[in-house]
Amino acid sequence: MPDIADVVVVGGGVVGCAAAYYLAGEGLSVTVVERDSIASHASGFAYGGLTPVMGIFIDDPLVALSAYADDLHAELAGSLPELTGVDTEYRAKPSLMLATNADEVPAIRELYDWLAEHHDGNIGWLEQSELRGMEPRLSPDIQAGMFTDISHEVEPYKFTLALAQAAESRGAEIRNARVTGLNLNGDGGVASVVIGNDEIAVHDVVIAMGPWSAEAGAWTGIDVPIAPLKGQILRLAAPGDPLAISLSWSGNYATTKPDGLLWAGTTEEEVGFDENPSVEGRDQVMASLVKVLPYLADARLAQHTACLRPVAPDGLPIIGQVPSVPGAWLASGTGRKGILLGPGLGRVVADMIIGKTPAVDVSRLGLERFSEAAD
Repeated sequence: MPDIADVVVVGGGVVGCAAAYYLAGEGLSVTVVERDSIASHASGFAYGGLTPVMGIFIDDPLVALSAYADDLHAELAGSLPELTGVDTEYRAKPSLMLATNADEVPAIRELYDWLAEHHDGNIGWLEQSELRGMEPRLSPDIQAGMFTDISHEVEPYKFTLALAQAAESRGAEIRNARVTGLNLNGDGGVASVVIGNDEIAVHDVVIAMGPWSAEAGAWTGIDVPIAPLKGQILRLAAPGDPLAISLSWSGNYATTKPDGLLWAGTTEEEVGFDENPSVEGRDQVMASLVKVLPYLADARLAQHTACLRPVAPDGLPIIGQVPSVPGAWLASGTGRKGILLGPGLGRVVADMIIGKTPAVDVSRLGLERFSEAAD
């Protein structure tokens, strides 16, 4: 006879572990199936920055979802260490978004104006001399920038591990195995999850396999348009004082973490499922970093990592029931915001499974949007 669970979560990254944590908290029997180990891919090697999505369109579904996820992070910062004893290194970290040339100023200024209307905290528009007053080691070529107090950080591996352990403390089971398919019932809904020669009878399955989520298309007969986007991060033993503030520019970033190292990234590479750090990636990150912080030219490389983020064609997450397959749910496509959005996707998909209306509207983030666009 097969094993039985209310829900099987396929994937032990941040989204899968968050879903398991919230589902188990609702009293459901949950099994997480992870083919490698918890947080062994992007969730364990990400940057861990938590900056809600900003934009001029307040009805953008990603803006609302990221704000909701950010609130959940604040809650988890208190509950996870109590449940697990794991310090997730959650902390506030003010940030500067920098314009490295005059062409970048209007877009950042537009974000500043949006925040001035929608954010009650501390923000500021800084010209060149004011920026160097905050961080004297900035390149004199930096034109202007925006200060905000909305950002936080976590250590991504510890955070995901804490979610997994907290889910276990609520009764969830974690299995090291590889899901190879689904068995469907006569109505086309999910009957069981196939693991090699074994299976687990289930009511629901959550597909949270990051960039490998597309594999589930073969299980459901529905195309899952998720692809990998490689990113590389350097951890540097830097001379001088640590950065007191996080910096971002042109899709890149730098901050000093509690481990004492300066973390800097990143690349965006469409190279399939190659997770290996490369010399080219290292040189690209360093070149960008030194243009902003010239003093880091002599920094020592302590660690160089790479990971694959899951991205959908429109850059937005995919969350909701797989069309025409009752009991199959997809939660993926978080791109470069995986650690931030992870709790949000986990909580939303848990609410959907138990029949509760999610706290944030994700109706435009379902998989069906791609078939509708094709029509």
